[in-house]
Amino acid sequence: MWSWDQGRLDYFQFDNLKKIAKFALNNDLRLTDRKTLHGVTRLPFLPDDDRYPPWRNYSRVFGLSLICARVGTGSRPTKIAQLLASDGGVTTDEYFHFLCEATTDPSPVLQDWNHATVRRYPLLFSLKFMLARAAVGVFTTSISEIVASYGASGFVGDEDQAAFVDLINEGHDADKVDRQAAESIQVIAQISYLSLDKRELTVSLTKEDAANLFDQLDPIGGDPLRDGAEEVFRITDLFESAVDNLELDYATTAVSDVEEAGFSATTTFAEGAKSRKTHLIIERNGKIRLEFFKTNPSPVCDFCETDTSKTYPWTPRILDIHHLLPLCSGARTSKDGTMLDDLVAVCPTCHRGIHRFYDAWLKNSGQRDFLDAEQAKVVYGEAKGAYKAATT
Repeated sequence: MWSWDQGRLDYFQFDNLKKIAKFALNNDLRLTDRKTLHGVTRLPFLPDDDRYPPWRNYSRVFGLSLICARVGTGSRPTKIAQLLASDGGVTTDEYFHFLCEATTDPSPVLQDWNHATVRRYPLLFSLKFMLARAAVGVFTTSISEIVASYGASGFVGDEDQAAFVDLINEGHDADKVDRQAAESIQVIAQISYLSLDKRELTVSLTKEDAANLFDQLDPIGGDPLRDGAEEVFRITDLFESAVDNLELDYATTAVSDVEEAGFSATTTFAEGAKSRKTHLIIERNGKIRLEFFKTNPSPVCDFCETDTSKTYPWTPRILDIHHLLPLCSGARTSKDGTMLDDLVAVCPTCHRGIHRFYDAWLKNSGQRDFLDAEQAKVVYGEAKGAYKAATT
């Protein structure tokens, strides 16, 4: 089965990768000490022992995420690190779709790299397998089905939908799944239209959108380089051209346009529009909404504190979910599934008001997006404060 990392899922969260990327632009990840890296990212990077610099235990995180590669006795950040570190430079969907298209088995990051070996694309296979199933009306797929089908098929990842449908009809499954393979699939579950429930993933797209997206996904090609580090830089330099070929609009899925959702028309087509779109898809992800309200059944709006069961007694729920992370970020994942901690329930009017507050705040701050989760949550708190001041 394909190699990844294990026990490092927290470090592969999109918001945390952005922190690591920012650090990598001004510091050598291969040479840095734990105290310095921890102080900037607030990630533990254990053990707290000077004999174990972060590179020793976390080089796979830095490499497999395509943030940096070894150069001489140190390391150098990639083009992707530059984009992750920038304000609104890349969305979670752009990043993880590219990661699927670029991750190979064998990997140039790992010791078994051989440029002359046929490369397979396990994460691209995983995503296309789920999309192919969704395109025929099967929206939930287990990790064991993905891994077993990958092993049985011999697919590279560039096969067409017909080939995937034939594979799906064969019905492969596995009693035991390699942990590294499973965790790599849990990483890409941060894509906005996916949700994870323990070992099952759900695609919240229409069949048409799933089929259209399947057809857009291709392996990052070209002639692989003998040196693994040079191959990482070759691949990551192709990021922008590869992402430009993806239309991540999900046109037939039930997602209102940006203006209707509360972001102003003047910013709809500005540089931050992709981030706003990603934000809205998270908030409209049907499976995430279902699981959130199952866990949080209260009818009270987190923003205005109205009990909507009293104001609208004829309907069991009128609340939206609001995503508290930066606009470009997906929902975080853990080994148990998509995390719901960064979501709150708000009434539709408040939701539109929050988005308009974000628009004004970002414009006044000269930002395309919030810099990190902490800033996003602070601004949400400021919006709540402004609302209370205006209504009391």
